[in-house]
Amino acid sequence: MIFAYLLEFILFLCWGSFLNVVGYRIIRGYSFFGRSYCPHCRTQLAWYDTIPLISFILLKGRCRSCQNIISPLYPAIEFLTALMLTLMLIYIDQKYWFGYFLFISAGIVTIRTDFEKMLISRYVTWGLIPVAFILSYMHLLPLSLMESIRGALFGYLVLWIVAHLFHAIRNIEGMGEGDIDLLAMIGSFTGITGAWTSLLLGSFLGIISCIVQMALSKRAHPKIAFGPWLVLGSFIYIFLQQQIHELIEPFF
Repeated sequence: MIFAYLLEFILFLCWGSFLNVVGYRIIRGYSFFGRSYCPHCRTQLAWYDTIPLISFILLKGRCRSCQNIISPLYPAIEFLTALMLTLMLIYIDQKYWFGYFLFISAGIVTIRTDFEKMLISRYVTWGLIPVAFILSYMHLLPLSLMESIRGALFGYLVLWIVAHLFHAIRNIEGMGEGDIDLLAMIGSFTGITGAWTSLLLGSFLGIISCIVQMALSKRAHPKIAFGPWLVLGSFIYIFLQQQIHELIEPFF
């Protein structure tokens, strides 16, 4: 059993490497086809320089050709992908694997793009919402079609209202459209409870991140990417949703 999980973890590392490519290229409008290359010197990478995690460690985080620093997002995304998908196989009902595989993959791409460029692609937000509706209708997610629709609407509206109130009060943009789209996508896969839980957990994690950045950069108002924390909040929810529902059930 342990060997099987280890093998799956390795396979998911490779998938994480692919999601890195998707995240890097999707926000630049590049083709998904073609060999990987160094973003600094544009040298095509040999196969032995693209082994997930291992190559980064052996190269000490630098390009073999130009010696520029390789973004730590690469190994972080690979490891997070492998960890989340392996946990999915262990803790989530088998009939929901496909749906959550798509959801986790989209979330990982969002983490990559938002941390790198503070951009969230609608290919992985609006593009996944109708997929969630279909999956819920086919009972491939643990919620009904109406719960999926209500979750998407709730996720969109709650952040839309917050963003517009903030703009009305402060006259500055406090929430990007990508974050609003993202919570709508999360709601379509997890329902209202999942969207609300993801928002609460994401806000808490985002505040912690902001405090850390303020301490490190000495800046009073650092810009933070909110999308990754929403995604991580949603990951926590999908693994603990039964316990969360049992916790809030007495109040409803």
